[in-house]
Amino acid sequence: MKYRWIALSLVAIAATARADVQVNFVQPEKFSDIKDNHGFKQLELLKDIEAHLVEQAAKRLPGRDVRINVTDVDLAGEVEPFGRRMEWLRVMRNITLPSIVFNYEVREGDKIVQQGEVKLRDMNYQDGFYGYSNSDTLRAEKRMIDRWFKEEFSPKMAAVR
Repeated sequence: MKYRWIALSLVAIAATARADVQVNFVQPEKFSDIKDNHGFKQLELLKDIEAHLVEQAAKRLPGRDVRINVTDVDLAGEVEPFGRRMEWLRVMRNITLPSIVFNYEVREGDKIVQQGEVKLRDMNYQDGFYGYSNSDTLRAEKRMIDRWFKEEFSPKMAAVR
């Protein structure tokens, strides 16, 4: 009986700490670059970006409602024809930077506690440690998102605000 009450209490705490995170893609057909390795626009990539944004927001902002409206995505590298058979391949160069543009709003109940417009770019996306597998096609974008969430919603930054 005692354990049942403990379990119910933990479930109640988890339910109240759960963040409601919504990610919207505004006119994704006009995004700079969401092409797959065949040179075709691949809207399915946006599902992976959405899942990562939701994961990071839930991790960094527990119990808060978060709205993110993504207005542009430009993946790292460019999809180009390559080789004698002209197969499409994503080629990474120093000048083909990943970028994501979005606006966001963080709420506690009905009160907006933070909002802004963000233009993420990673000028050193080919350097350093990713923390993601080389087979993850969005590793540069995920690292860029991780860094922003860590910097924007760190305890130090919350104290400054």
